[in-house]
This record gives sequence, C-alpha cells and structure tokens, in this order.
Amino acid sequence: MRVHIIGGLVLLAGSVAALAIARPQDVPRSGPPRGLPMQMSFSEEFDGRALRDDIWRTAYKTCGKAGSIANRSLYGNRERQIYFDRDFLGAGVQPFEVRDGKLVIIARPLSPSVKAKLDGAIAKQPPDIRGSALAQVRYSSGLITTKCSFEQAYGYFEIRARWTGGKGIWPAFWLLPAKGGWPPEIDILEAHGDKPDTVFHSLHSKRQKSITRKVTMPGTADQFHLYAVLWTPETLDYYVDGIRTASIPTTADANQPMYLIANLAIGGSWPGDPDARTAMPARMEIDHIRVWRFVGPPAAVRRP
Repeated sequence: MRVHIIGGLVLLAGSVAALAIARPQDVPRSGPPRGLPMQMSFSEEFDGRALRDDIWRTAYKTCGKAGSIANRSLYGNRERQIYFDRDFLGAGVQPFEVRDGKLVIIARPLSPSVKAKLDGAIAKQPPDIRGSALAQVRYSSGLITTKCSFEQAYGYFEIRARWTGGKGIWPAFWLLPAKGGWPPEIDILEAHGDKPDTVFHSLHSKRQKSITRKVTMPGTADQFHLYAVLWTPETLDYYVDGIRTASIPTTADANQPMYLIANLAIGGSWPGDPDARTAMPARMEIDHIRVWRFVGPPAAVRRP
C-alpha cells in the first residue's frame, strides 16, 4: 500500500439550496484548480492488500485503540449500523476489502450470533447508552479516520468514490477538529442512496446555523466521481469532477487543523432507514483520498 504524508504535517442542515452543474466533456482531472500554489501532503491509493493500521483508525475518537461501542456509531442520528473491524467484539466481521487499487466498505445485516454479541456489549454500557438508538442497530459497516496520524488546516481535500443505491444508504467524506469537540464539521460529501444524482456539501459551526448545499451532479453515484473542497480561511469551495458546485463562508471556529473521515452509514433520521428495495450488502468503493496544502499563506490565495 502506498501512503504518503508529506510536510509533517450528521447531523441535520439548517438551510438547503439546490444547484445544478454542467457535465464535464473530458475525464475529470484530480487535484486543485490550476494556478494555485499547492503541493500534495497526503495520498492514499489503496494499492496494498489491507488497510494500513498506522494510518487508518476504524472507530471515532480513537488513536490506534479499539474504541468502545459508543465510539462505533453516531447513535444520536439514529443510525442503524455499528462500525466493525475484524477484531471488534471477537465477532470476525470484516467490512473492508482492499483489491485492485481500491478500498471497498461493505455494509451487511447482522447475523443472529453477531447481534447477540452486540446486545451483550450494549448491556454493559451506562444507562444512557443502553437506552439509545444503539439498541436498534441492525447492520455492520465500516469507517476510516486519520485521527492522530494526519491532520491539516486549509488546502484541497479530495476523494474519488462511488456507492450502491437504495433508501438508507449514507456515504460520507468529512473533516473533524484534531483537538476534539463538535462542531465544527466540514462535510465534503454526503449522499442518500435513493437520490443517485444528488450530493450534499455542509458546514456545521458553533458560530452560525448549519449550512448545506444540495447539488445535482452529472451521471449517478454508482459511477466514480471526484468530490473535493478547497478550504481557505475565508471560504469553503466545493467541487464535483473539478467543477465548483458551492461556496460557504469559513467560520472562525473552522479555522483549525482537522483529520479525515470516510464511512458508510446505514439509516438514520436524515436518510431514513433501508426498505425492502434496498439491496444488501451495500458498498462504498474508494479509489483514492488525496490532500494538497498551500505553499505560502492561504489567506493570500484567491480563486482563479
């Protein structure tokens, strides 16, 4: 697996605005808009045989440790999945496949034996967790983060990905503060499986009401697309296939180093739960994750 780190280095939206973007004529080019003084600071091409555990974590809030069951789902969103890895609960559930230069995150219904292990673990949690939506979890899935391995403030953050459709399928690529706490949160990509031509870009902040931009994209989500954000102290400019689709002002609390998260959630208050037409297993396929940093002060950079 080739991983490069260079230079040392959901919660519901308040307002939603729809935008449509043109269909590109050529194969989209990876990377920031031409003419910007930037250099690559992180590149994951998934060309090995497994996730590299010194880079990727598989639970929220952890720095290489297994993480408690409460760190393996955003149950406040009433999500129906728990994020597994092969070792979690000794259940042998593996939601990750690395093959042909791509990472595949797989979501499946829980088997009776795995559900029994999960219920036993939940029963040992404090009352507020035992009584949460974790009790209604019905699927396994996967999450990867670079918490404690890679973080960066400002730059161009990009994923090339696709996913299967159906109600309740909720893929995402997003950023959280390296120092902890929430908000802020920068959502580069979120999608609902039953809206195959739509993606959402968002900023959540303590300083203002959350903002989400709803974007109609060329093609559909079962095709590979590039999803990115150009983050400066002034603005968050979002891109799909190299075309700028939205811009949101950067809030003061979002001006801090953040780490990367990619995950496949299932169900929840926002996308709704899977129905009889949702095909399982569901998949999110990631071709690459790349980050560029500014050469020089980002505040001096303007969009071409």
